[in-house]
Amino acid sequence: MQEFSLEKISEQIHYGKTKKYFQEVLSSYNNGNYRSSVVMLWSVTICDIVYKLQNLIDLYDDAAAKEILREVTTIQNEDYKSSAWEIKLLDDVHDKTHLLDSSEYEDLRYLQKQRHLSAHPVLNSERELHSPNKETVRSLLRNTLEGLLIKPPFYTQRITKELLEDLAESTDVLNDRKKVKKYIESRYLSRTTPSVEINIFRSLWKLVFKLDNEACEKNRTINLHALEVLSDRNIASIPNEVQGDTDYYSNIASNGTPLSYLVFYLSNNHQIYQILSDDARLKIDHCINTDDVGKTMGWFIKTDLDTHGNDIEEWIKSDQHPTFTTGQFDALLEVSDTEEWQKKFCRIVTEYYSASYSFDQADTRFQVAIPKYIGLFDRNSLIHLAEQIDNNGQCHARGRAREDYVVIKARIDELFDNDFDYSNTPAFRRRVVTVE
Repeated sequence: MQEFSLEKISEQIHYGKTKKYFQEVLSSYNNGNYRSSVVMLWSVTICDIVYKLQNLIDLYDDAAAKEILREVTTIQNEDYKSSAWEIKLLDDVHDKTHLLDSSEYEDLRYLQKQRHLSAHPVLNSERELHSPNKETVRSLLRNTLEGLLIKPPFYTQRITKELLEDLAESTDVLNDRKKVKKYIESRYLSRTTPSVEINIFRSLWKLVFKLDNEACEKNRTINLHALEVLSDRNIASIPNEVQGDTDYYSNIASNGTPLSYLVFYLSNNHQIYQILSDDARLKIDHCINTDDVGKTMGWFIKTDLDTHGNDIEEWIKSDQHPTFTTGQFDALLEVSDTEEWQKKFCRIVTEYYSASYSFDQADTRFQVAIPKYIGLFDRNSLIHLAEQIDNNGQCHARGRAREDYVVIKARIDELFDNDFDYSNTPAFRRRVVTVE
């Protein structure tokens, strides 16, 4: 296991001035001057808190931050020699803001006590000055860095507001899950605590799965991606959060896009489905039975994945003639990484293409269903694909068939060499085998 590095994490300190001051703290520590390191660390801590409060005033005109700084300034003016304002500052920040949780607050109170012992002529029984040991000072440095110095000046509600506004403005750039994950982890989540992330998750849940106004609709996809990132980062604690407030999380939309998005989310987080209330599950079940996204992704209410796959095949072959996008197929494939599901998926895309009822539709469906996934087809899947193509003239007789089927022939040659039996698929053979 790699050792924790004070130098490395200090590079994440939010404010440049704080980072510069902390280098002096670190220098004292590295040189064995532990008393000096503790004294300076406390000074840096107080300065950083003041910077964060001032930032909240500058950005948000925050009333609580204004009150705290006004009161400590009054104490300073009344007795500039007194350090009482420092403790009041710490207490008020804990009581009136969300910059520090209880454990972080207690860590800083302990730092203040160590600073008092180190800065004043406090003698022990041997008439020696108090001297904290290296391990104690290192712990103080780490706790202060992680609990305060590297954190941005956000309250829980502030970071949520900032994040949502940022995502809304960046929708065009952050156009897939990977980009959203990289962006919000770097800009926000790398400096937040799990409790803050849960609070953001809670806010996003309502925006994505309940509300249905113009702003929510516009940003629903990118907000879903952000919610998925938070869910993955807190995979062990999210079910407990939902179970702890079932009424809130069960208050979902009754229909429409929000409910479709919820089914999509639950397809990758199915353990949450059972925690929701009966009325919420009824809405979800109805969506799965009637909505295209629900039918595609609602495997988690079925007996097993094979049953779900069979249901999709029957749906494709029905008079409903569903239209799939590449995104839907990608999501369906990601439901499971087992070999069995891969084979079932190949049957599904084969049925989708071979159910085409016009040349134009076959042209479109082929591009959506076959080239991207042909590498997943095993020998049996390829035989089934060839047979289904042979059975539908809309597939094998269309003008683009010979050009399109190059990808199928390449996969056949890869797996069969020269052993593929074309005798049962004469129409398909004419499209893929060049007769000299």
